[in-house]
Amino acid sequence: MKKFITKLNLEKLILLVISNETLPIPRHILLKKVINANRHSSFIPNELYDQTINEMINIGSLKELKISKKLVIGYITGEIDTSKTYVGTIKINNKRSGFITLDNENETKYFVHFMNLNGALNNDRVEFQLVKNPKKDSKLIDAIVTKIIHHEKDFYVCTFNIKDGKYIIKPDDEKMYYNIILDDIEGLVNDQKILVKIKKYETQNAYGHVAKIIGHKSDVGVDILSIVFDNGINPDFDDDLLNSCRKLKVNFDQTQKQIRRDLTKLPIVTIDPKTSKDFDDAICVIKNDDTYKLYVCIADVAHYVNYQSELDKIAMKRGCSIYLADRVIPMLPHILSDDICSLNYDVIRLTMTCEIDIDKNGKMIKYDVYPSYIKSQRRFNYDEVNDFFANKIDFKNENIEVKRMLENAKKLHLLLDKVKFARGYINFVIPEPEIVLDETGFPIEIKLHKTGMAQNMIENFMLQANECVTLFAHDNKVPFIYRIHDKPNEEKIKSMIADIKRLNFKISTDLKNIKPKDINTWLEQNKNNQNLDLISMIILRCLAKAKYDTKNIGHFGLALKNYTHFTSPIRRYPDLIIERLFWMFVFAREQYTDVQRNELANQLNEIAELSSKNELIAIQCERSVNAMKFAEYMTKHIGEEFIGFISNINSFGVFVQLDNTIEGLIKLENLKNDFYVYNEKTNELIGRTKGLRFSLGTKVKVKVILADKLTRKINFELVEHLGNR
Repeated sequence: MKKFITKLNLEKLILLVISNETLPIPRHILLKKVINANRHSSFIPNELYDQTINEMINIGSLKELKISKKLVIGYITGEIDTSKTYVGTIKINNKRSGFITLDNENETKYFVHFMNLNGALNNDRVEFQLVKNPKKDSKLIDAIVTKIIHHEKDFYVCTFNIKDGKYIIKPDDEKMYYNIILDDIEGLVNDQKILVKIKKYETQNAYGHVAKIIGHKSDVGVDILSIVFDNGINPDFDDDLLNSCRKLKVNFDQTQKQIRRDLTKLPIVTIDPKTSKDFDDAICVIKNDDTYKLYVCIADVAHYVNYQSELDKIAMKRGCSIYLADRVIPMLPHILSDDICSLNYDVIRLTMTCEIDIDKNGKMIKYDVYPSYIKSQRRFNYDEVNDFFANKIDFKNENIEVKRMLENAKKLHLLLDKVKFARGYINFVIPEPEIVLDETGFPIEIKLHKTGMAQNMIENFMLQANECVTLFAHDNKVPFIYRIHDKPNEEKIKSMIADIKRLNFKISTDLKNIKPKDINTWLEQNKNNQNLDLISMIILRCLAKAKYDTKNIGHFGLALKNYTHFTSPIRRYPDLIIERLFWMFVFAREQYTDVQRNELANQLNEIAELSSKNELIAIQCERSVNAMKFAEYMTKHIGEEFIGFISNINSFGVFVQLDNTIEGLIKLENLKNDFYVYNEKTNELIGRTKGLRFSLGTKVKVKVILADKLTRKINFELVEHLGNR
């Protein structure tokens, strides 16, 4: 009987053989040399060999030259070019390969094999030099880290265990490859989740102490808390800060009456999700003949969060509220977010109001922004307003003015919708998941989040208010933070176009001068394409990430020249800052000094950069929690079969998305009906024997073979190829 070689031994053998080669080597020649070098005479199947080569290319142990397709070692131990030193940020994958991007550049150009990391960890800022490398057709340039300028992360969530008298510290972060040594383990027990603060790094060891015991790994909610802490987020507020916040009261005195406009007689309402506890915004629409007057009233959070106070510093550090499957981590303590600042029903609240006149064509003809106070006439949720708009309920017992206001609001929304799409607002069709947990924190259902007319209406009104505020700031020469979205990179556009054309998506536009209206036109012209949800995802991946900046370049995705974030100051720091800027520079200049104004104006770049960074951290935390709960949900479905479509393809397999948005990987070895090779040009996996093709959008039936909550990974096995969509 033939003895098969293991994949690990095959990898070692390939590296041993190829490291002795002085020139790039073709795959079939390398295989012959590997067979000759195989001292144990184990059988090497061709499929295992090809699969191993592809995986080694993917993780960087090998490189396939672009033109000749010959193989070379993935890293070079040769001479280093010391004539120039570069600085950049390194990203490390789960296989410990590094990829460096230079400062002020978006494109990754440099590859660092794990042997050349020299202690660098994910997202570290590093100095590096290039390896002298004659390979001209290689995609990435080999580099070696020469100095760690700054470790981005000095805390890690770990699981503690003791075995055979020795303790084992396992970080949740797979990219942390140091051995962690604690200065004290007193009081720790097996399977506890702990937050470790690293104090010192050495060659292979990282020395730290236990900053917090999060809880036992099986305790309800500890799984999510572990992700929160591992992202550098502190969910708790200091006791002293909480005590000071408890002393705050709604400050509605004679002075406030004098400096604010009284809007308490208007039929102003809030419309939010059923579960909301913090209400940033309230709206009112009055119709006058052929024009509409839109009031968007925003909680005046800046009134309670004083400039450079401890509360202000904490809010800036947090940057935003974070919404997770089982909790909200607020930017501000609940006494403010849910009570004092929140626009609760039937109580006086301090606000800033955008008052906007809109003509019959949906054009903004007049606008103003001013301090105000309101009393919400009704707390609506989205579901009941959607039912009212769909004539499922009639609100017959509702205040007649409030009911008429809702009817006018619907008319204005439909008008603004037409204008929005006419100017080029990109209408993506991307389903969002909603995770339902039981009392133990286990996910019992993953369903799609439904959006109706009420949600879209509020979004339209908030867009209008944010544009209005930006114009108002410009009129009054106020230093400002914008919400910007750059146009997409031309190379990314070309790649994106190639992918969506394969999905029968028709395009007829000059790509060099692409405008948001072009993309929206494509989506409208292809609205019956059965791949539209996938196509929306592909287009979205190609677009730049929206961010905060003090320079206004407009918002590509919204097709607006002037845009900011103003309407959610309870949960976003830039919105709070804009309120403060208006008080300092427009509404109450006499209460602030020129020194304070200059200080804040000079701080805006830092605030914009930090707010953008905090937003990305929040998004990453939310996605990690979702991925973990998806994997946990699928642990109850091992062996079951599902229908899905291919959402991404690479050399080591395909990702399949199910109807509920859960995504899993089919590795090459789990495509068992043939041996598949990745074609980079067509972005397909092609069967070598049967010629079956897997491309974006291919419909498949899969079986769940692995679901790992800790690694947040789900693996599928192919059951049936159901055809390209």
